[in-house]
Amino acid sequence: MIRYLSDCEIASLQDYPVCVVGSGPGGLSLAVALARKGQRVLLVDGGDWREEQVDDDAYQGSAAAPHPGTTEYRRQRFGGTTHLWGGRCVPLDPADFATRAHVPLSGWPISYDEYARYLPAAMQYCDAGAADFSPACLAGGNGPMFSELPQLDEALSEHIERYSLPTDFAAKFSEELKASDRVMVVLRARCTRLVSNANGSRIESIVLHDGQQEIQVRAGQIVLAGGAIEATRLLLCTREQVPAWARFDSSLGRYYACHFDLIFGEMRLKGEKPRFRFQKTQDGVYARRKLQFTPHWQNRLGLLNSTLRLHFPSYGDPGHGSGVLSAIYLAKSVLPSEHQDILNHGSQNQVGDPQRLAHLRNVVLDAGSVFGFAYDMVVKRKLAKRKLPYTLIPNRNGTYPLEFNSEQVSDAGNRIHLLDATDRYGMRRVDVQWRLTSQDIESGIQSFMTMQNLLSKTRHCRLDFDHGELREQVTRALPVGGHHIGSTRMGRSADHSVVDVNCRVHGVSNLLILSSSVFPTNGHANPTLSIVALALRMADHVQQF
Repeated sequence: MIRYLSDCEIASLQDYPVCVVGSGPGGLSLAVALARKGQRVLLVDGGDWREEQVDDDAYQGSAAAPHPGTTEYRRQRFGGTTHLWGGRCVPLDPADFATRAHVPLSGWPISYDEYARYLPAAMQYCDAGAADFSPACLAGGNGPMFSELPQLDEALSEHIERYSLPTDFAAKFSEELKASDRVMVVLRARCTRLVSNANGSRIESIVLHDGQQEIQVRAGQIVLAGGAIEATRLLLCTREQVPAWARFDSSLGRYYACHFDLIFGEMRLKGEKPRFRFQKTQDGVYARRKLQFTPHWQNRLGLLNSTLRLHFPSYGDPGHGSGVLSAIYLAKSVLPSEHQDILNHGSQNQVGDPQRLAHLRNVVLDAGSVFGFAYDMVVKRKLAKRKLPYTLIPNRNGTYPLEFNSEQVSDAGNRIHLLDATDRYGMRRVDVQWRLTSQDIESGIQSFMTMQNLLSKTRHCRLDFDHGELREQVTRALPVGGHHIGSTRMGRSADHSVVDVNCRVHGVSNLLILSSSVFPTNGHANPTLSIVALALRMADHVQQF
């Protein structure tokens, strides 16, 4: 059943065994999984079926550039951000769970195997096929990215990233939830407060608000699944009222991280074209190739976990000569503001109007490609159920910019904290403090240098870049805006973490966090698939309490 808070009788919402706050990929996956196991679940979300302008107020806060504003990449609506995500499904690596001498505070309190056993089911929830991320599962053309790559297998490994439909979780599960007699979904029900007992060992109720009224709801287990920043905010607000929660002061809101991304250099192959475009797997899923330094090489050189992809040229530079890329660039004004950085390789300085004529010339001279691309977009993007993820068009001169995406180390100075200002519900707003650490920067520099040295050992492949610009470019790398990680991290005690191995808040019997904020380290993988995997794992153990 799906209803609005204003249409519910208060008594009908009380004393569910589990109350899930937030209906993003984690919250919806958990609610569905529990219902399929026969559990009764109350799922509440502050949004509606679509965004409303007034909802932005609850997410407004402050964040210094280059971190995106606190309303970007966050959607308060049924299904969360899954109605606009790109669908990339990438797992964390075994190395991410290990204690690494060169990575501060590394090591998860659960094993990779414990996490990985939920990946096959998580991939089905995401509609991304099998949990196989090897190039061998590609349908045809499953040789290496380029012919000399196997010579570098001690240092470089090749994997694929799979793509969902992309799946809107609200659309996928709404009919099942409407028909369920075990799940009550309540929309326009924003959680504004956690009410604890005197010593903070149990949450007695949560306060829900629809903008007109507020009510208190009791539940057996409460799971905060409304996103990393919002989960952290609710805990910080509760900490203000519960002196016993001082035990979390060294970790709550701290160790916040985002992946950081840089497009730099030019990879060139002589006498061959690499496997660059999207391919389909044997089970019909779009996939893209990527390179990673092996765990041995990371440990040997002290590198953070990262991935390297061949990239398309900057849309903003008409020198690429592509009518398709120029047409996309000219159409940039119709894109959401948070997606426009990619048009000029993440640069915050947009190419100005003087380039417009050169782009128009490309479109005219390359009109055949533009029309062919338009046809493909209609067929593969608009009409197809499984959509081509995005455009991959190589540079006409045969070079490929290198896209570098990396984890960053856990640093207590990167944090989320409360401001004095409040939103329309009376909740204090947040300030997000984020920066690259010196170790992040040095690892990025070393990664590019290592890649260049490795390719110099081949006969037909090389990586060119200006060494004088490398440090500046890495230092200016941008955070991946929608990846909010680490501010309620998982660990074995409250000394350095907020939740335990089951994502239960230390010392609070009935409060759990389902979010990438619990990740002790962040790897390079975008977090959606892992959040779903943790949701399915949580569904197995939350019934035991």
